[in-house]
Amino acid sequence: MRPQPKKPIEARGKVLGGLKPLVCIPLVGKTREEILGEAGNIPDIAPDIIELRVDAWEFVEDMAASISMIRDVRKAVGEIPVILTCRGHWEGGFKKVSDSAKFSLYRKAAEEGLVDFLDVELIYGDEKIRETLAMIANYPVSLIVSSHDFEKTPPKEVLFSTLAAQIRAGAHVAKLAAMPRSEEDVLALLSATLLVRREYPDIPLITMSMGGIGAVSRVTGGLFGSDLTFAVGSKASAPGQIPAADLKQCLSVLYPL
Repeated sequence: MRPQPKKPIEARGKVLGGLKPLVCIPLVGKTREEILGEAGNIPDIAPDIIELRVDAWEFVEDMAASISMIRDVRKAVGEIPVILTCRGHWEGGFKKVSDSAKFSLYRKAAEEGLVDFLDVELIYGDEKIRETLAMIANYPVSLIVSSHDFEKTPPKEVLFSTLAAQIRAGAHVAKLAAMPRSEEDVLALLSATLLVRREYPDIPLITMSMGGIGAVSRVTGGLFGSDLTFAVGSKASAPGQIPAADLKQCLSVLYPL
C-alpha cells in the first residue's frame, strides 16, 4: 500500500490520492488546429487526467477565443478531468502571459464548470492565492499551488519547506518539480515527498524530478507519496516525461489492481 493522503480529491470519477497515482497528459499545442488535434488523440491514449497548457496558445490574451477553445477541448475529452495551467514564463512557461488574461480565464473556466483544477505558482504569494481560493470557493474546482526549478534541485530541507509553504497557503494540492544534477538530487526529492506526506497527511501531492536522471521519479514517485505523474501524449511539456503507454505499463507492475 503506497502512502496516500487522508483527503483525496475526486474529479469526474477519478481520485487524486487513490490507490495509484494518476497519469496526466499535457496538451501543449499553440494553434487551434494543434490543440484540437491533441485533444482528439486523448481517447486513444486514455489518460486519467489532462493538463491544458494555455501559456502555449498563440491567442491566450484573447479571452473570447481562449474560453471557446477550452469549451471545445472539454467536448473533445468528455469526462476526463482537466487541469488548467497558465505557467509563468519565469517557471518554465512557453511565453509571457499577462496576469489579467491568466486569472480572467481561470475565473471564467471555473464559473462554467469547464475545468477541475487550477494551477497557481507559490511565488504569487499568500494574498493572491487566497484571492484565487475565494474566486473558486463556490465551484467544484481545486487549487494546485506549484513551484518549479528547471536549473537545480534545492536541498531536501528546502524542498520540504516549499511544499509545506504551499500547504500552509491553502493549496488543495501541493506540487513541486526540480531538475536534478545528480542521483542524490533525485533521492532528495523522493525523500522530501515522503516526509511531507508523513507531516501533512491530508493533502494530495504532485512531485517529480525532471530530466533523464529524474525519469525514475515519474515511475516510482507514487511509492513515496506523489499522487500524479506526467506522461507524453502528443508532445512533452517538461524534460524527462515518459510516453504514456510505457508509463502505464510500468505503473501496472507497481500497482497491480
